[in-house]
Amino acid sequence: MSEVYFIAANEGVPLLDKLEILLERAAGVNLNGIVALKMHMGERDNKTFVKPVYIKKLVEVMKQHGGDPFVTDTTTIYKEARYTAMDYYRTAFAHGFLPSYLGCPVIIADGLKDDGVQVNEQVEIAKSIYESDAMLLVSHATGHSASSFGGAIKNVAMGCVTKKTKRYQHDVTRPVRDPELCTECDRCIEVCKHNAIREDHELIPENCIGCGSCISECTSGALRSPEGMSEKLQKRLAEVAHAVLRNLPYSTFLFLNFLIDITPFCDCAEYTPEYLSPDIGVLASNDIVAVDLATIEMIGTQVFEGDPTIQLREAHKLGLGELDYKIVKI
Repeated sequence: MSEVYFIAANEGVPLLDKLEILLERAAGVNLNGIVALKMHMGERDNKTFVKPVYIKKLVEVMKQHGGDPFVTDTTTIYKEARYTAMDYYRTAFAHGFLPSYLGCPVIIADGLKDDGVQVNEQVEIAKSIYESDAMLLVSHATGHSASSFGGAIKNVAMGCVTKKTKRYQHDVTRPVRDPELCTECDRCIEVCKHNAIREDHELIPENCIGCGSCISECTSGALRSPEGMSEKLQKRLAEVAHAVLRNLPYSTFLFLNFLIDITPFCDCAEYTPEYLSPDIGVLASNDIVAVDLATIEMIGTQVFEGDPTIQLREAHKLGLGELDYKIVKI
């Protein structure tokens, strides 16, 4: 049975003041050498990402215990304000993730040219994450329109890899078109930034990244998500997370899930005032499956769209972690 350490929100003591003891209890702060502090620094119009003040505290604690951390993430396959490393640096700095404030470098892990280390046919790990000595994975727990839930497994699978591997996972989210329902309004063509829809409104599969923008824009129902999309995507998340964690040249990981500002959509989405749950706290574990399952059960399985546990059960089958856990409250 895995241990999942927990600090609660709204109990009189700010979460920030409890983070040091959480790290010490969960990991013994055994995060030495060059430590990749992997997180999502938020899309440009998002406001609910984990804030720099928490990351600054985590950096301070690791440095006090001999770690040499850097804050990191990878670029996106969709063309917004994190599509290139240069885009992402501008967005990160605008959100307050400045090296001068955090006390450590900020490094986009797949570099200026989508640089990765191939570990199997489908998976390339972002080079700076691969070349580290340990990883502290900071995840913001949210809902997700395609994968139902986003936590530590999704953060590893989508966030620690290159665009090639992101596309592999999104292959199962590409839209299905019903030409009989199409009104030829051109909205899908206008919203697609990847030239994946022809003038006759037929899809170009090799250009499509499965972002879902056209589906959201289509009012006639001519474009829809493929059957079984969530289950297939969640299984790919587990598959890729397993490939990443089992092929890194180190095995020191700690997974921190922030259960605050819990929105229905991930931090790639624009700000929404809708929340799935009040703030709960922060969970930490060396077991990626246990920490995600504890997160889902604390928030409430019923608030997610579909079944958010498919990815956890698949990851458990692959040997990534345990479905049995106990909460250790700090």
